[in-house]
Amino acid sequence: MNVVILYPLIIFIAGALTAYQPLINARLGQHLDSPIWASFISFASGTVILLIVALIMNGKFMTIETQGIKWWMFIGGALGAVFVTVALYVVPYIGVGALVALLIAGQLALSVVLDHFGILAVEANPMTWQRFAGIMLLITGAIVILKTK
Repeated sequence: MNVVILYPLIIFIAGALTAYQPLINARLGQHLDSPIWASFISFASGTVILLIVALIMNGKFMTIETQGIKWWMFIGGALGAVFVTVALYVVPYIGVGALVALLIAGQLALSVVLDHFGILAVEANPMTWQRFAGIMLLITGAIVILKTK
């Protein structure tokens, strides 16, 4: 299959599956009566799975190159923890549809700014009126979904 079709399809499926994550984590948080512990368990289970996959794929344990790693390269997991924890708190009140709509609107809005200035990228990808219009449409859609709950 052509990567022009395969990669977007894989991304679409991964995105669709992430709609389950806040619901599953919220149920766990309700069961445990602790969104923080539910977030911890979510990340711990993901860590175990990634460790198993890494061992299978690489056949090695902890033989990674650390020279040149900057401090800010370690905050990706913390940003994920913020999302998972916030989602655990808000999904029971706004629903998964509004959560995902607002999440995607926020991701897209910041993504085009990061692209425009080339932040952490090889090259900049300037803002166009079409990109701006897309952001505005997505934000509008997120607001409509939120207001019609």
